Amino acid sequence: MITAYRLVDSTLRPMPFRPGEPLPAGASWFDLADPSEAERVAIADALQLSIPTREDMLEIELSSRLYQEIDALFMTASLVTGAETDRPALEPVLFILMGTALVTVRHHDFKAFDGFVSRAGREAPFGSTALGVLLGLMDAIVDRLADILELVQREADDISRSIFGAKRPVASRDLDRLLRRIGLNHNLTTRVRESLASLERVLTFLGRPDATRNEQAVARTLVSLARDVTALTHHASYLGSNINFLLDSTLGMINIAQNAIIKIVSVAALVFLPPTLIASIYGMNFDVMPELGWPWGYPAALGLMALSAVLPYVYFRRRGWL
Repeated sequence: MITAYRLVDSTLRPMPFRPGEPLPAGASWFDLADPSEAERVAIADALQLSIPTREDMLEIELSSRLYQEIDALFMTASLVTGAETDRPALEPVLFILMGTALVTVRHHDFKAFDGFVSRAGREAPFGSTALGVLLGLMDAIVDRLADILELVQREADDISRSIFGAKRPVASRDLDRLLRRIGLNHNLTTRVRESLASLERVLTFLGRPDATRNEQAVARTLVSLARDVTALTHHASYLGSNINFLLDSTLGMINIAQNAIIKIVSVAALVFLPPTLIASIYGMNFDVMPELGWPWGYPAALGLMALSAVLPYVYFRRRGWL
């Protein structure tokens, strides 16, 4: 689907666009959301551009993601999708900045785009020019990544309370769930860090002196966005270290629980070993065993077996091993 946006009363208003129709007058942003081949070719022909395919957008070489053709800047960033699910992923988004138009090509829905469209529908934060729309989108993307990191921070705090704030040992099934949550949050943090790295490259490319010939206000905005990205990158690194600590702590709790089980089994085996030895001795079939003729031989053997089991148990309890 192709949606064109133009300035109406200081706000951006959507105008549906279909292949074969003339370009809407005054449109400053063309958003291609999961476009078909016909839609991609139609916009490329109308704007006289060579719009890369999704396969081209997935290329990881820097020269394939950031380059310039005549007066058009081609910039591909990786954005996080599915942050609230158990399968977060990175998907490419292409930004093509021309003199009077911005073209975005994406094959997934992103909350940053929806949030920017809703906000710009009330007031365009950076103006209605193509560059202003791009800066607004970048600002919305950075805000969305900050929200995801806040989500990870809350999850990490909750996991920390579950591990260290419990009044009794954490059950094995709960430790298994904690491991899964830690893995999901580590995966999400890694995706955010990769997205921030791609945004940093885009902002650096966009801020070149010969890239856009921007005014000083635009340059200050780019610097501010770059600082926000750097700060979020440092925070993502901190969260990654914190999650690794939680992983080590959870594995340590699992080792403690396993050692406790092994200790109990070992002590139980040692407690029942002396009675087993006594029972084995008096279970022998020898002719000369004086105790077999004693009237109190059977009760004495039972008492000896019970005493040999109680004494190790009391000893281990006093040593604090149980």
